Amino acid sequence: MNVNLSQQMTLLGLAAMVFYAVMLATGVVGMDVMPQFMVSAVIFLSSGRLMRMAAKKLPPKEIDEEKEKRKQERPKTDWDWMSQFLNWAMALIILGALALWIMKPVGVSIIDAIKQYKPDSHPYYSDHIP
Repeated sequence: MNVNLSQQMTLLGLAAMVFYAVMLATGVVGMDVMPQFMVSAVIFLSSGRLMRMAAKKLPPKEIDEEKEKRKQERPKTDWDWMSQFLNWAMALIILGALALWIMKPVGVSIIDAIKQYKPDSHPYYSDHIP
């Protein structure tokens, strides 16, 4: 069991209680639904404590030397390549969005432009071309 997870569950329970208190104070919900909310907050709070108690009862982990060696021998990440890849990907996404924004008619939203698009009724042209 991870002790950090138990702390996060306790923090989530406290955040839930604050959220429910704000909802009650602003009048979004009435007193009739508050018992369900309070039960869920208590479950979050107690689950953190239960996880902490269970983590203390577990035997200590035996460290596997082979796994530790494999973790240390992991190849390093090429951050230069990753940053270049991210820069190019974001540039292409931005250019694509700008192209769509420029190609749509003025005064028409993108959704309306997509709805008004009608493909050709005859995909194959059988007319004679001189």
